[in-house]
Formats: sequence, structure tokens, C-alpha cells
Amino acid sequence: MSADHLFVLLHGFWGNMSHLYKARELLLNEYPDAQVLVASTYAGNLTYDGISICGRRVITEIEDRIKRINESDGVAIRKFSVAGYSLGGLIARYVVGELYNSGFFNEIKPMNFTTFATPHLGTCSEKPGFARWGFNYYGRNWLSQSGRDMFLGNDSIVPKLADPEGYHYRALTKFERLSLYANITNDRSVPFFTAFMSERDPFTDLVSCKPQYVDKYEPVILDLSREMKILPTPVKRKWSRRDYIFFTVLFTVGPIILLGALITITVSAQLSERRIRQLYQSSASPSRSVEMMQQSGKNVTEAELMQDVVEDLLDATGAEEQDARSTNDGTQYQSIISDNSSVKNASSHKTRISSVSTLNTICSQVRHPDSVGKYSLEKALDLEEVQIRMCNEMNKLEWNKYAVQIHQTLHSHAAIVNRKGQLPEGDIVLGHWAERLVV
Repeated sequence: MSADHLFVLLHGFWGNMSHLYKARELLLNEYPDAQVLVASTYAGNLTYDGISICGRRVITEIEDRIKRINESDGVAIRKFSVAGYSLGGLIARYVVGELYNSGFFNEIKPMNFTTFATPHLGTCSEKPGFARWGFNYYGRNWLSQSGRDMFLGNDSIVPKLADPEGYHYRALTKFERLSLYANITNDRSVPFFTAFMSERDPFTDLVSCKPQYVDKYEPVILDLSREMKILPTPVKRKWSRRDYIFFTVLFTVGPIILLGALITITVSAQLSERRIRQLYQSSASPSRSVEMMQQSGKNVTEAELMQDVVEDLLDATGAEEQDARSTNDGTQYQSIISDNSSVKNASSHKTRISSVSTLNTICSQVRHPDSVGKYSLEKALDLEEVQIRMCNEMNKLEWNKYAVQIHQTLHSHAAIVNRKGQLPEGDIVLGHWAERLVV
């Protein structure tokens, strides 16, 4: 990657630029001359303000960085790539559309567009019943504009981003490479179906079969073109010490954490609503709104701290499962030891990882022609009509789709980009991504 190639990294909801430092590090290891911008103008509480407002802040940041590179280094940016994590993937779709509409790509060539665990079909629950209604109602009404966007409220911009007649959709067709990564298990924030843009999720029913992996990236990147291994007998999960610890913590500390999270989220959402009203009333630019709210944008919010506490509790309960164990097919799963010297060392590591999720990552033997490949259930999920329409339109684009299985933690949403910098499996995903970029 040459010095005239700008790469933009966009973090997710509740996030900040530190969440993508590992991605930046591994990208620069692979392409030392690349210009890398990790967006910082919509961090913390500012992530509540909606995809379009956050996206306009990022556009201002991109324009400023390009100008600075030209003035300080004398380099004219000729190539452009972007990668978005979680909500950042939707913001990326908005950003490239606005750039395309402004003529930005008339002189700068769009190269790579990538998302990691992004809710392309929204975050609406696909599970039937009262819980589905309650979850979706809460998301649309308590998380400010970003909640209305992600949970497909009346004024959500997400369906517009998937309109084939719109410039946000047309912008994606200009990129040399489109790719996405989706967690198959333990992603409580963005389920597989929406990150993978599929009406089916073959990893919801755990029966007696086991995925195959891409060579050199096992057991993290699945090879969806290969038949699944059928185990001699279904693996029956037994309660372990970890389970007892988890449920003890859940029913004792959990309610306190949940109450604190609800309070901080509600306060953050109200601050966002006030910010949005002030923004439109004053007709201030997004960059000016960032200056006005600089303090809340740069600090780690209470809601984010609460999120980290919940994730740490989940991870702590898995500490007892690090010993190697055997499955029915005789394969040993051992802990991968982190190697910070090179992403290639992590990606080529031949050992396997111990985890109850590994033993239970199995899917139905029924095949169905779908974007998931050979890993598909015959029955489609109960999605909303708008989600099905978005799914159909987005799959008309030439995506390179990768299913990811994280073993080392019970919270795979953060691990897919190694958000905390402690999981080699996240490095394997990022290494797989970096090695396939078009430069």
C-alpha cells in the first residue's frame, strides 16, 4: 500500500478510537506506508447522535486529514479504503455514499470496503414473542437517533442506505473489493444473520455437525464451501464450574450492573437528543457540534465502562476452561499464546483453542441454497419485511463474506477486532482481512 492510499477505520456504538488500535497496528505491519485515519470525532456519548450526524463528522475528519497530508507531506491521496466495526460499518456506508455524491471519487479511487460485525439488516430481534417487541421498542425509543437507526424506526436511515437507486448503494459498486466478517456464536450485540446479510442462521440450532475452517486460519475463519463434519454422536454439554460461577454472578451482581447501565444509557440518550435539537436549531456544522461537546466526545462514558464490566464478567467466567480437552473426533483444542511480533505468526498458528463453544459449534445437516453457502437451514428466520428487502438488495453486490468463530471469550463482538488487544483470535481475523486488501 503506497503513501497515497488513505485508510479510514470507524469504531462502533459506545466506542472510541482505542477500540481499533489493534486493527491500525496490524494494518501498518502489513503496509507500513499506508495513511491510516482512526476516526475520533464521534466517540463516547456522541455515538448516540445517529448515523448521518456521526457520518458527517467523519467526512469533515477525512477532508481535514487529506488536506493535512497534502500540506505537510506533499502527498496527494489517490486511493481510499474504509473499514467499519459494528455501528461503524453503517456509518461507513453513509460516508462513502456522501463522498460519492459530492464527486470525491472522481479523483480518488475507492479500493476496499470492509465491515466487522455490522448490523447491515438492523439490530431488530428476530426471535418471536413479547421479548422481541420489548427489545425492539426499547432500542427505538431509549437510544436516541442511533437507536432509531439501528432498530429500524420510522426515521431510520438504514433502509435508505440499501436502496439500489440511491447514491449510498451505488457508491459500494465502485469499490474494488467488498468484504464483511460476521460472528457465528456469542455475539450478543450483532447476531450472525444481520452481520452476514442472510435470511438464515445455520448456527442457532446446535446438533451433531461441526464446521470446517480455512487452511492457516483454523479454528477461526470458517470455510463455508466445504461440507460439515458429522460427529459420531452429538456432543452433549455438561455443566462446568464456569457455568456455576457465571449464574452466581449473574443473579447477584447482574441486577445492580443492569440498573446502572439503564440509568447511564438513558442519561446519555437524553443528552444526545438535546445535542441533536441544538444542532438543527443552530444549523451548526457537525464539526462545530464536536467542538461544543468535546468533553463528552473524548472521555470514556459511564455507559462504556458499564459495558466493559459486563464483558469482563463474561470473560472471567470462562477462565476455568483453558485446559486442553478432546472432542468426539479426537481433535485437541489448546490455548493460543499471543504473539505480538507479527499478525502472520498469529494467523498461521496450528494449535486449536479450548472452549465449550468449540464443542458445541455445530449446525443442521439440512442444506439450503442461500448466501450462507452450504451452511444453511431450510427455514428462513422471521425477519421484518424491510429486513428481507434490504437483504435481497445488498446481496446483489459482490461481497466476500467470512464467518468467524471466536473461542477464547464469551463476548465475540469485541473479540472480532481484538478490541481490548488481548485475544490472538482477533488478530487472526484482522490478519486475514489485511492480507486480502487490494492495494
